Amino acid sequence: MKDRSLFEDRSPALTMEDAYRILEALGPMPAEALTAMVDYGLSDIEIGRYYNLPHEMITTLREYWGIDWNL
Repeated sequence: MKDRSLFEDRSPALTMEDAYRILEALGPMPAEALTAMVDYGLSDIEIGRYYNLPHEMITTLREYWGIDWNL
């Protein structure tokens, strides 16, 4: 039987450096912190600027954690 992965690419979703950077910026409960910022009505660009993280990273995290915009 051939060894097959469920995923084509076995590389991690983000590097350990990025993971530490996210935890350092957003704290021990990053999803909840990001949810709060979205609930305050901030855009990904504004959140990224506040936390000194690229807004693309904020967008990726928000989508991964299923945090929707409050419209």
